Amino acid sequence: MDILRSWNDPNITARFQKYCGVSCKNVEKCEDCLLHQLDNNDNEDIIKITANRCAKCKVKAVPGNVPHAFLFYLFSFSSSLGNEVFYLLFYPYCVWNVDSVLIRRTALVWGLCMYVGQAGKDYFWWPRPSSPPVIRLETDFLQESSMPSTHAVSATAIPFMLAYYLLNRYEISPSVVVPVAVLWCTLVCLSRLYLGVHTVLDIMGGIFISITIMAVTFPFWEDFDWYQQTHPFAPFVVLTTAIAMCTVLYPKSKDGSSSKGDAVHIVGVIAGVSLGSWLNFHFHFTSTSDVTGPYDVIIPSVRDLALQILRFFIGVVIIGLLKVTLKVITVRLFSRLYGLKSPNPEHPSVKTAYKFAVYGVLGFSIVFLVPFIHCMFGLERESYFKEVV
Repeated sequence: MDILRSWNDPNITARFQKYCGVSCKNVEKCEDCLLHQLDNNDNEDIIKITANRCAKCKVKAVPGNVPHAFLFYLFSFSSSLGNEVFYLLFYPYCVWNVDSVLIRRTALVWGLCMYVGQAGKDYFWWPRPSSPPVIRLETDFLQESSMPSTHAVSATAIPFMLAYYLLNRYEISPSVVVPVAVLWCTLVCLSRLYLGVHTVLDIMGGIFISITIMAVTFPFWEDFDWYQQTHPFAPFVVLTTAIAMCTVLYPKSKDGSSSKGDAVHIVGVIAGVSLGSWLNFHFHFTSTSDVTGPYDVIIPSVRDLALQILRFFIGVVIIGLLKVTLKVITVRLFSRLYGLKSPNPEHPSVKTAYKFAVYGVLGFSIVFLVPFIHCMFGLERESYFKEVV
């Protein structure tokens, strides 16, 4: 227990920040809501940040000399690999242009890991590392609790699931794949310390969750992927389970927490992907291939790259328009269904319902609607329709 307490020490995070060159000298400050106070027991690199922040407050690092500037941009980019924008770009691109089996199975395990991580935040409700001594360079997720780090959850689940399936489905050397997975995970985890939003214990908790879930569910990945595409009752089972996960099975959320909303995003997308994959199979758009792996890694030609960019552009435009339009429609619809006088996206029941509906449609569109539109324009990736197993 003493070791766990030591890992939860915010001074470790502060020392890592100092080592990386983060100080009050290279931090933009919002004078309206920050109280800057030197700590007599430490050096002038320590600042005190009050808990109350104004709406315009964005405390962020200002690149200093070359080594520190490099770390600033490196860790800022690394942290973005655990954000929604990355997921909504990375997963669709790989589905439309790389290998939908690899991505579908990776997303399934990632979704389960992230759900447990988000629920854990609302269950434990641990505070972020105190400031001082930590300098908080990111303020976007301060309304969430600290344990576990869902960036660490994601940074463990995604690269190592991808590595596993790449090694099983393609002729590729582990010496290429494994180091990339380790580097991905390491950089994202360290970025959360650099930005001052997690302790080492938060990071270890996130890694532990993903490793445990991957180990426990390992025997069922392929069987469940086959089941969700082929079984007549799969849509009912998946949707019922997904709705239960977003409602009765989710721990009670604290006021102001965004963890449940993020969990609903993830569960909704996975449910939508499952339904879209089921329809693809039962409408005979997809079918099993006679060719079995491992497959050769083919370097795309210039024409292939152009087609990939075009598919991605068309798909992102469709997804973006759907997200914006459906949010307006579903917020109004569910607000009326729940008897509200005016649309209120922050009402707990409305928020859960509209997020599940919107992101469910996005997941469905990624695997069903967008590939169909690609076919209409003659841009389809032919192997996509053979990627059932």
